[in-house]
Amino acid sequence: MAKLHSKLIWVILIALLVFVAYLYWMPNQHNGATRGAAAVAVKTAKAETKAMIRSISSLGTGIANNSITLVSPTSDFITELNVSEGKKVKKDEVIARLHDVEERARVTELEGVLTEQKRQLERLKNLANTQATAQSLLDEQQTKVNTTLAQLDIAKAQLAEMTIKAPFEGYLGLRQVSQGAYINSGTVITTLDDLHKLRVAFSVAEHYLAEIKVGMPLTVTNAAYGDINFIGTVSAVDTRLDPVTRTVTVHGMLENNDLRLRPGMLLNVKLELDNRMAMQISEKALVPQQQKQFVYTVDENDIVHQTEVTIGQRIPGWVEILSGLKEGDEVVVEGIQKLRSGITINRVGG
Repeated sequence: MAKLHSKLIWVILIALLVFVAYLYWMPNQHNGATRGAAAVAVKTAKAETKAMIRSISSLGTGIANNSITLVSPTSDFITELNVSEGKKVKKDEVIARLHDVEERARVTELEGVLTEQKRQLERLKNLANTQATAQSLLDEQQTKVNTTLAQLDIAKAQLAEMTIKAPFEGYLGLRQVSQGAYINSGTVITTLDDLHKLRVAFSVAEHYLAEIKVGMPLTVTNAAYGDINFIGTVSAVDTRLDPVTRTVTVHGMLENNDLRLRPGMLLNVKLELDNRMAMQISEKALVPQQQKQFVYTVDENDIVHQTEVTIGQRIPGWVEILSGLKEGDEVVVEGIQKLRSGITINRVGG
């Protein structure tokens, strides 16, 4: 029995010695591993000041700067038609003329009557100066002259309606009638578009309304011309928002002297909201913690330190740094998940 107790005591002592040795050996192994471990491989970049361009994209529709449909103001036969599809016309150039014999005759008749009435009026004025005629006759003749003048104005207006002119310089569209045809009032003759400048109408979310100003630069592309950029500016912002989509319609103006852009085109619009110099880093460098933002900076000994930063505007892939860093500071942009303050890093990649 005594031998059994003695053996048990030795077993317990040996177990205690093994446990104490284990406790001593593990920390040393850990510290040795830590001291001998390779530096963490990461990718870094430097904080730099460069142009920060914020923009929004939208789909727009091309609209002619000036665009009308030329219609007949009255009913009659077409005696002259100067419509060639795609033809450039100047302001006040005759597009079409209707049969206007009656209207011309009416104007000539009234001009003759007016001339005679004015002659009679002058005679009565001369007689009135010598008290040889009544004032009532003079007033009556003046009324006749005024009435004829009004009738002549109406006749001239009716005659003018028989000639359809271009109200501005532009390009004619497709011809809808033929010379010699009898057309009714309101019949479409052709279209006229001013294409030297093209407006683009597009919608912008209510969120950006306060930032949009007339004169802001915008860039337009179209599938027909690939990556070619057409440069323009914001020309107008609607005073109302769409209550359903909560968007505001914006118009931009583009120079189109080469006539490559046409009304009705689907246009990809990129509106530049802001363009300024700002210190920036890659968004991938940020380590959010609660309501704060941190980055890992690298010192001259290749040791990282967690640093709090204040951020400003964001653009795809980049973020503005307002405080916490200075120009040229090196930060970790890849491999952050393996880091903590005090760790040595090894730079990899470009």
